[in-house]
Amino acid sequence: MKNLFGTILFVLVISSLVTWKLLEAGKTERPVLTWQTGICPDRYRQVALFREWMIANGHVDAAGEPLFEVRPEAAGNQSTMIQAVSGMGGDLIDFVPVENFAPMGVLEDLTGFARENRMDPEHNYPGSADLLCAGGRQYAYPRNLAVFSLYQNLDTFARYGVEPPPEEWTPEEFERIGVEFMRKANAGLERRRVFFCAYTFLALQIARSRGADLFNETLTEVKLLRPEFVEALKLQKRWIDELHLMPDAAERASENTRSVIGDPGLAQFVDGTYAMMLCGRYIHMSLRDTGKKIRTANSLPPQYSFKNAKLYSSNTALYRGSRYKKEAMIFLKFLASRSYNDLLVATSDGLPPNPAMLENNPAYLAAPDHPWEGRTHANELKWARTIAYPEPVSPYYKRNTNPLLGAWERYSNGLATAEEALRIEQERANRDIQAYAATYCPEEYRNACELQREIEHRLSKERRIPAAWITNTFLRAWLRANDRLEEDAEVPRPH
Repeated sequence: MKNLFGTILFVLVISSLVTWKLLEAGKTERPVLTWQTGICPDRYRQVALFREWMIANGHVDAAGEPLFEVRPEAAGNQSTMIQAVSGMGGDLIDFVPVENFAPMGVLEDLTGFARENRMDPEHNYPGSADLLCAGGRQYAYPRNLAVFSLYQNLDTFARYGVEPPPEEWTPEEFERIGVEFMRKANAGLERRRVFFCAYTFLALQIARSRGADLFNETLTEVKLLRPEFVEALKLQKRWIDELHLMPDAAERASENTRSVIGDPGLAQFVDGTYAMMLCGRYIHMSLRDTGKKIRTANSLPPQYSFKNAKLYSSNTALYRGSRYKKEAMIFLKFLASRSYNDLLVATSDGLPPNPAMLENNPAYLAAPDHPWEGRTHANELKWARTIAYPEPVSPYYKRNTNPLLGAWERYSNGLATAEEALRIEQERANRDIQAYAATYCPEEYRNACELQREIEHRLSKERRIPAAWITNTFLRAWLRANDRLEEDAEVPRPH
């Protein structure tokens, strides 16, 4: 028996040695970069394309193999932040809220690299600066973007004999077309079954189109209690509760029992229950999966004179503690390359990050394999380059809630008037700002408030303001459009 056990032990040891030798022979000295991202088939397709791109562009070793590999790993915002601050971050990090991560010192400064390679916001999508930068420095590059517009199911409009909306329209036109649509689409029905638009909060774009924004020029104070926001909230409530252009809470709850992968309301948009819904060109990924040739168009949200749209960016950043920074920057170059952007053009997986690959590109502008998608792709590029801005953020406001949405919840649920709701949320947000600033950046905040007082003084006297004084990107654009800025003025800041 002892001899038997001895023989078995000998065989196991020999087998282990052979296995170890085989593994050692198969090992590669190439670095493996971890990419913390959302795991899906598209991500693995992008990794495979990156490998091909490296070979085609000479990023190879003596054997002609890629210099390194990229391995996707599942991650979310919270887990990514925990790993980054604990020194365990992935080399490449997706879905990065730069305004939160950059101050913690966990992201590599990409400013010089981005400018050298024309990957900075100025050369691509100017409105994306607030999404990619903090403190005037760039820390990320877009993997893809989206401009949110109202997509229309043209077949639904045709079914009820209603002309679809123009690409730009006012709140009054929104009401007029919407009332006509609701009357025709629900004629003879005991209850409403078809809606002009999926539930969509449009108050920010309406208020911005009249020059109002959530924060002031220096991002030091929330400024909600303004006529522009009061009117916008009242319009939103009227469209839901009085005109029923959008489903109310009860109607939305009854529709939510329908399961669909993708955007909320997508199934209703496809079947014609909703004639419009707010989204970006990525909607075509889901629409194409249905196998139906759904004719679409898109419009800006209804608004007044200063046209604007919401811009979103899915960012990729470089972890400052990475051992493979040079390699990671090669991956960022890939995101700006023809190969990667052509992939997004073909799949409609968001707005590609490099507009130079899209302009004068019929494969993007016209989507010749999908002509029923109309001008939706061209419109998104046009708006992204000219009038798209992110939702407002401030370095002094750290609460993960939007005061405007908080005011809407109070008002729409009958807990306060529009004015009261805006005042309550404004006061609460400003207390939070002052508490944060007093703890973490008192001198910086005090200087910014002093600058804000000088800006307001100049505005009251109808004097122009040095553009460099305005840190609110949207209000800088508004003041520029109204000829209120001194673009190159070397005016010292007040002390």
